[in-house]
Amino acid sequence: MIADPQRLQYLEAMGVPAWVSRYRLINARPTEQCEWAVPAAEKPAPGQRLHALLETPPAHSEPAAPAPAVAPPEPVERVEGSAPVARARALLGEDQAPAEAPAPADDTTAAPPAPVAAAAERAAPLRFSLTLAVLDQRWWLLLPGGREGLSSAAQALLKQMLVAAGLPGDWRALSSLDWPLMEAPVDDPVNEARDGLAVFCRGQAMRNGLSISGAIVIPGADAEALFADDDTPFEVDCHRWPHPGTLLGDTAAKRACWPQLHATGEAWRQATAGTA
Repeated sequence: MIADPQRLQYLEAMGVPAWVSRYRLINARPTEQCEWAVPAAEKPAPGQRLHALLETPPAHSEPAAPAPAVAPPEPVERVEGSAPVARARALLGEDQAPAEAPAPADDTTAAPPAPVAAAAERAAPLRFSLTLAVLDQRWWLLLPGGREGLSSAAQALLKQMLVAAGLPGDWRALSSLDWPLMEAPVDDPVNEARDGLAVFCRGQAMRNGLSISGAIVIPGADAEALFADDDTPFEVDCHRWPHPGTLLGDTAAKRACWPQLHATGEAWRQATAGTA
């Protein structure tokens, strides 16, 4: 059990008002009046009072008139003549608050700011159109798009080239890419186009649930730079074939591209044996 004064304080803190009788019942004795002794508030410890002084924000005062001259700083040893917060920090053994750095003087002889470095020159993006197809759900077949697309005669010759290499003669076109996606200057046109093509192919593989292990690339004239120096945007084995339109009616060119077809067929068979 707790005393009634403490109980009334708990109820008041919880927002529960104390019950006081307002009506006297008939033939009832009057309620005796009593005085409750309110407990005295505990006096905070000296350390608590000092920390409370530090945490209390200073009162806003009216700005004083500017002094004609800057007064010299007071010695550090004169703690009793300093502000209350400074005395509290000194008593608690804390460092004094850092003084604000003085504003730089207006010097007309100061050195002028360094000139802003010129921005690096940017170039126009690479422009090309490609069609992405898939062979047997396992290899990419990248064909030229736009105006340099394959004619019916070139498509027939490409089918014969695939069959001669031991690959399926039919392919399924998935999507086409027209680069750039945005008309804006770029820092490295070729590498940015390669990155964009790689992201495009990766997205098509995820969308169609494909596991790609190789690629055959037949770029047009506008996409030649993407596959120069044996650097391709693909992480799989990539084989570059000549454009079928340039082989039509040229027996020597067909004979010259046979090593490329043979190497592609060997890679296809090895990949098939590895997945079997």
